[in-house]
Amino acid sequence: MRRRTLLGLLALAVLASACGPIVEVVPTAPADLAEPQQTSLVLDADGGVLAELHAEQDRELVTLEEVPDVLVAAVLAVEDPRFYEHGGLDGRALARALLTNTREGAIAEGGSTITQQLAKNAATGDARTLGRKLEEASVALQLEAELGKDGILERYLNTVYFGNGAYGVGAAARRYFGTDVGELDLGASALLAGLLSAPSRNDPYSEPERAEAVRDRALEAMMQEGMIAAAQAEEVSAAPLGVGPAPVVGRRDAPYFVDFVLDEVQHDPAFGALGASPTERADRLFRSGLVIETTLDRHWQGAAEAALATTLPEPGDPAAAIVAIDPTTGEIRALVGGRDWDDASDPTARFNLATTAARQPASVLKPVVLAAALEQGWSLGDHLPAPATLELAADPPDEPDAWEIDNHWERDYGNATLREAMILSMNTPFAALIEDVGPEAVAALAADLGVATPLESRRTLALGTEEVTVLDVASVQATLAAGGVHREPSAVSRVLDADGEVLYEGAPDTGRRVLDPAVAWQLTRALEGVVTTGTGERGAIARPLAGKTGTSQDNVDAWFAGYTPDLAAAVWIGFPEGRVPMEPPTTRRRVDGGTWPAELFARFAMSALEQVPAERFEPPDVELRRVEVHATADCLAAPHTPPALRVERAFPAGLEPTETCLEPEGAVPVPAGGAPAPADDR
Repeated sequence: MRRRTLLGLLALAVLASACGPIVEVVPTAPADLAEPQQTSLVLDADGGVLAELHAEQDRELVTLEEVPDVLVAAVLAVEDPRFYEHGGLDGRALARALLTNTREGAIAEGGSTITQQLAKNAATGDARTLGRKLEEASVALQLEAELGKDGILERYLNTVYFGNGAYGVGAAARRYFGTDVGELDLGASALLAGLLSAPSRNDPYSEPERAEAVRDRALEAMMQEGMIAAAQAEEVSAAPLGVGPAPVVGRRDAPYFVDFVLDEVQHDPAFGALGASPTERADRLFRSGLVIETTLDRHWQGAAEAALATTLPEPGDPAAAIVAIDPTTGEIRALVGGRDWDDASDPTARFNLATTAARQPASVLKPVVLAAALEQGWSLGDHLPAPATLELAADPPDEPDAWEIDNHWERDYGNATLREAMILSMNTPFAALIEDVGPEAVAALAADLGVATPLESRRTLALGTEEVTVLDVASVQATLAAGGVHREPSAVSRVLDADGEVLYEGAPDTGRRVLDPAVAWQLTRALEGVVTTGTGERGAIARPLAGKTGTSQDNVDAWFAGYTPDLAAAVWIGFPEGRVPMEPPTTRRRVDGGTWPAELFARFAMSALEQVPAERFEPPDVELRRVEVHATADCLAAPHTPPALRVERAFPAGLEPTETCLEPEGAVPVPAGGAPAPADDR
C-alpha cells in the first residue's frame, strides 16, 4: 500500500510539473462544497456578546477582504507559498514530498496545496489511499476552475480548524485573542498559521512552549519568503503569545437570560421566519450564523448578579430569582434565574427559577385585589374590619370547607382603611375585600396587568395561593409603573441572518391601557407607604419607590416586588426543591418578604439606577385635590392629630376624604418605632 501511494505521489508530481493547470482530471462526482456551519451570536443591548451558539463547529464566516494581509501572508508561508503560482497541484511540493517519503519509507509529507486541503476538508475526506489522493487532485483542479484563487483561499480560511473548537479565522480570532479577525497583528497571525499543522498538540493553553515553537517557525517561513524582515521576526519571537483566557466550554454571560431567549426564539411563532417548527428554528439557531440582538442591559444585569451574591453568599443559603423590566418599553433589562448556572454540584442549577418555576406569590399580588376594588368604586380611605382571625363560609365547589384567615401574629387591627391594610399587609381585610369584589374580577385584572400564568378564580387569590412566575410579578410592576399601561415583556429586539438580513424585528410596544390612570395613581401612593412605613422598609432606595412584600405560609416563598418610574422588578427567594421553610437552622435567619428579598431588591435597584436622576411618579392627567390627612388613616386631620402624623396628600377629584378623623377610632394604633417589623405577611 505504501509503495502504491508513493507511486501515486510520483504520478501526481509528474502531472503537476509537466502540465500544470492544463491537465483536466474529471472527478467521479461533482465537488459538493456544502455551506459551512456558522456560530450564532446572542448580543446584549449594546452589541456585546452574551453567548456563542454552535453545534459541532464554532465558526464565524468572514470575507477575504476582512482578513488582514499579515494573516494571509502567514498562512501562505506556512501552508502553500506558491499558492498563486500553481494550478491546484504543486509539482515542486509533490516532488519534495516524494523524496522525503521515499527516504522515510512512509507517508511523512503530503505535498498538499491549500486547494487540495480544501478539497480534502470539504469533499473527499482524509483517508490515506491512492484512490482518495487521486480524487483529491481531481477535485482540486475543479475548484481552481470554479472558484478561482481568492474564492479558494476564502473558503479555506473559513473551513480550517485552529483548535479549541474554533473553525475558521473568524472564530479563531475570537477564541484566542477576543477580537475581530481584522484586528490581528503579526504575532497573532503567525501563531494561528503555526497551529494549522497540529492544533491540539500545539494548544497555546496546555502546551505554550510548543505553541511558541510553531509561531516562531511561521515567522521563519515568512522571513524566508521575503514577507517580513529579520528584525520583525526577532521582535515578535521574543514577545509572549498574547492569547486571552482559556475558553470555558459552554460558558455564557447572563446564562438564565440567554436560556430564556433561546426558549422564546424556538417556541414563539413570532419567530416563524427562522423555521416553521421549534426543531427547525433550533437547527437554524445552532448552525446558521444568526445574530440575536437582545434587550439585556449589562449594568442592570451586573447589579442583579452582584446583589444576589452579596445577599446570599453562603453555600447553604436558598436560591433567588430576579427579573427587571424597563416600564417605558416592556424590555427585560436583567434576569437572574438561580444562584449559579455552572454549579455542577447543584441538580437544579440550570432550572430557570425566573421564568419556569411557578411559586405562591403570597401578599405580593394584593395590589391586584386592591386595584380591582378601586376600579369598582372603593377608595383607599374606606374601612374594613381587620380582626386577628376571620372565617368565611364555604364557597362550593372550589372551596367546600370554610375559609379561615388570620393576620400575622394574630394581630387585631380593629377597623382599618384599605391604605393601612396594604401598608401593613393585613390578611383578614383583604379576604373580606375579595369576597366583595369577586375573584373572577381579580383573576381577569391580574391577566391584564401582566400575569401570563393562568389563575383559578378563587377567593384565596387575595392571599396569593395561586402559583405564578417571577416574570409574571415583574410584568405587573411594570404595568403599574407605567400608570396602568401594559406592555408585553420582551427580550429579543432583532434577529439577523449571517448576511445581515433582518429576519425578525420587534415593533415598539406602545402599550395597552388596562387600568384607569387615577386608580393606578392611588395604588402607587399606597404602595409607596409600604416602603416608607410598612413591611417593605428594607427595600427603600432613597428615591420614590412603590413596593410590596410577600411571604407564603411557613416562610416557604419570600418576595419583594417594586417599581420606580424607570425600573420595575420582582425578587423571589426560596428553595427550588419544594416547600422548605426558611427558618433556622435551615437558614441563617427567618426569611420573609421584608428581609432578604427587600434587601436584595434595594441593593440591585440602587446600583442599577446610580446614574439615573431620581424622579417622582407623575400624577395622572386628572384634577387632583390636596388635603391634609392623618398619615395612616386617610381621614382629614383633626385638631387632636399629632403634627408628626399630619401629611398632605393628592387625591383625584371626588375621591378625597371628607370626614374628619375621630379619636381613637379614626386611626389604627401604630407600634412604637413605626410599623411592625417586616415579617410573614401571608
